Amino acid sequence: MKHSIRQQTGFTLIELVTVLLLLGILSAVAFARLGGVNSFSESLFQQQVLSYLRLAQRTAVAHQGSGAQLNINRVSTSEWDITLVFATQTLSYQLDGDNALTFASGASTGSISTGDTLSLVYSDNGDLSELTAPLAADIDASLSLVVAGNRSLCISPTGFAYEGLCL
Repeated sequence: MKHSIRQQTGFTLIELVTVLLLLGILSAVAFARLGGVNSFSESLFQQQVLSYLRLAQRTAVAHQGSGAQLNINRVSTSEWDITLVFATQTLSYQLDGDNALTFASGASTGSISTGDTLSLVYSDNGDLSELTAPLAADIDASLSLVVAGNRSLCISPTGFAYEGLCL
């Protein structure tokens, strides 16, 4: 007489539910530790400012004879107006973000408050030639911009803008 012994394969329903419950708890804890919406909005604001800095330099090179001026104006605590002026054209962009923006270049330092404008002038070859507002200063060293106190942008005297601390 032959008895067939059936071997059990697979997982029981209780085991599957337990694993899914543990994965749900772990993912909720891990997601909470990644950071809130604030860190993402700060990063987005930093990347947008960096993009406009690079656009200003490329515009100055592309439109020989006119250079370019980039104005970063804080309209309100949560609204920024970016204006790019070159040749006979003016382009305006709006940014949202309640991020603080500070700048430093050599002895010139400051922060942009509501109603203030940071004006950067690029020469025909794309070099960052001067800072006209809020302080008038020639650029002979890198210009550091800090977003929200901890996210750094740097603009070298050659006009190249990059994320990180100035060297």
